[in-house]
Formats: sequence, C-alpha cells, structure tokens
Amino acid sequence: MNVLSQTARTHWEFGSLSDVGRVRRRNEDALHVDPDGRYAVLADGMGGYRGGDVAAGLAVTVVKNVLDAGLAAPFDPDMVARMLFDAIRDANAAIYDAGQADPALAGMGCTLILATFVGDEVVSAHVGDSRLYRWRDARLALLTRDHTMLQEQVDGGIISVEEARGYAYRGLLTRGLGVADEVLPDLGIHDAVEGDVFLLCSDGLTDMLDDRSIAASLASPAAVGEVAATLVRQANDRGGRDNVSVVVGRLVV
Repeated sequence: MNVLSQTARTHWEFGSLSDVGRVRRRNEDALHVDPDGRYAVLADGMGGYRGGDVAAGLAVTVVKNVLDAGLAAPFDPDMVARMLFDAIRDANAAIYDAGQADPALAGMGCTLILATFVGDEVVSAHVGDSRLYRWRDARLALLTRDHTMLQEQVDGGIISVEEARGYAYRGLLTRGLGVADEVLPDLGIHDAVEGDVFLLCSDGLTDMLDDRSIAASLASPAAVGEVAATLVRQANDRGGRDNVSVVVGRLVV
C-alpha cells in the first residue's frame, strides 16, 4: 500500500505491508494508513490469547474512527497527543468490553503503535512491544520503549542489552490493550526533517532482524512500498516465526 500526504512545504510518502509469516496459520496483526497520510496505526494480536486477531482489528477500527473524526487543522502536537490518548482509551474499552461479553474472546488483547504525520511533527502513542523507529543521517533511533518484562530487567540492570538479544521470553508484556479495564499508553512528540524515514512495526519484524539490518533497509533510496516489502521478506527469510507488519513513512521537502 502506498499513500501520499502533502502540505505547502513538505509531503510524506508511505508504504505498508502485513504478512502471516512462515509459521503462523493466521495473521493476527492489523494496520491502517490514512488515505490522506495524516496517521498510521498498527496492532499485533497478543500471541497465546484467544481472539488476538479480533482485538487487533477492533483496535485499528476504533482508532481510525476517532482520528478520522478529530484530526483537522489547525491543531498543535499537545492537542494531538491528547487525541491519541483518548483513541487508545476508547480502543482499550472496546476490546475489554467485547472480551467480557463473549466467553470465546475472554482474555484477548493486542499491542498498538500509533503515529500522526503532519508537516515536520510526528506524534506517537503506544502500548506493548510494537515499535516506532526513526532513521536519520545514517543512524537508527528507537523512539518507543517496550512494555515487557525483558525491558524492565534491562532498565533495572539485571541483564545487559547484549544478553537481552538472546532472551527466550522476549514477548512477555507488562501492558497490553484490552486485557484490563484501563491502560496507560506512552506518548511522544518527535521532530522530522527532510529525508527522515519512520518505521512502525510489530515484533514479528524486530524478533527476526537486528538494528543493523533494519537501518540498511530504511537507508535505501527505493520507493517506500519497496522498502516495506524488503523488510517483510528479510524477516521471513530469517525464519518468519510470527506475523510481520510494517509501515514506512519518508518525509520529502
């Protein structure tokens, strides 16, 4: 999927792709890129939970409805951050209520990464271990912090970053969307300059590819749709143990 967003000074180009991978039988990821390029949202149904695909689809639908109704100029980044907070709150309530109402969906949940792209500002919100990266000047920066037991151990100095790369239980979440009646997302406001490339992705990508491989793909001058396809292909070539979903956005002036 390719999308173009444009202002008087800048425009964003987007490419996205979601794939079932090489092991799973169904795709429990969901994503949506606004046709006008104002925002992108990606959710990953939580592995081992019934209804993960339902939760991810519901999260994306609720966020889409909130932002389609509320994103209109003029606005400032702080106002957008509040809107993203409200969108995630509404998505969490919808998933939680659906799980309470249907025993077949009890315990379902998902992760979520959401970002708005307007001019030279990117506002993000996330829950779980789906991530947002920025590639700039040949350097890759992780703009989100995973809500996982592994990340808490790294933060607490229990294990090193190097040890974490081989950790067997990377996906044990400390926050997820829809598993409780309330959730607290992390919010961020990030600057963007000409040539920046932003990546939203599920852990199906980051469990298969290291930062060096991701950076090499984002550095490519190829069309963003081709970059997205390359990332998914590389994850599958290295095992594809999970569904893999990506959204790639590039700022062009």
